[in-house]
Amino acid sequence: MDVCSVKNALRLQQRDARDSMDPLTRQKASAVACRHAIEAWEQLRINRNGDKLTLFSYLSFGSEISTAPLIEHCWSQGDRVLAPRVDPATRTMELREMDQHGDIVPGIWDIPEPAPTCKEWSPQMWAQIDWVVVPGLAFDRLGGRIGYGGGYYDRFTAQVEAGKRNSGCAGPLYVSLLLPGQLLERVPMEPGDLRVDVLFTTEGSLDCDYAKLRND
Repeated sequence: MDVCSVKNALRLQQRDARDSMDPLTRQKASAVACRHAIEAWEQLRINRNGDKLTLFSYLSFGSEISTAPLIEHCWSQGDRVLAPRVDPATRTMELREMDQHGDIVPGIWDIPEPAPTCKEWSPQMWAQIDWVVVPGLAFDRLGGRIGYGGGYYDRFTAQVEAGKRNSGCAGPLYVSLLLPGQLLERVPMEPGDLRVDVLFTTEGSLDCDYAKLRND
């Protein structure tokens, strides 16, 4: 079976498991994982001498782990919060800055997204983002990730890397919030697939160890 077929089978399996999770269990897991993320976010603020930070996060939909506690914390601290507006025709994302819940509207497939009136961040600005919260269905300790198959975040990362070269910025840290059952031994990856840097689970934070890849 080729990698694409393995990925699709895993997507179905993981989505079914997530959809069948008790909503209260999901809510509690979201709160705990976000708490661990907030602790790391505040440590970053200390490291930056209290500067305002910039978060780019998806807006949760359906049975996804909730990003709301992290987003609300950032708003409470005066940080910049960006979220994606998806263009299915071009299969790309626009990044829009939101200041409050009132900036969120139903988008394509009723997935929440920033209103069209929200300020857009051009691709040249993306390297200034501190964290990118990446959605997914399954992850591993090497930063491997199974997304939804659209490739939006893979293409986004390629644009960020180009912006880093042009701007000299260090670029963002890629993180993910995980529900129980989403951390697997290994997920299939292809060249060009985005790997995340840090996983936040109900157990705490996990730095992904890319170095092990060289020894496999």
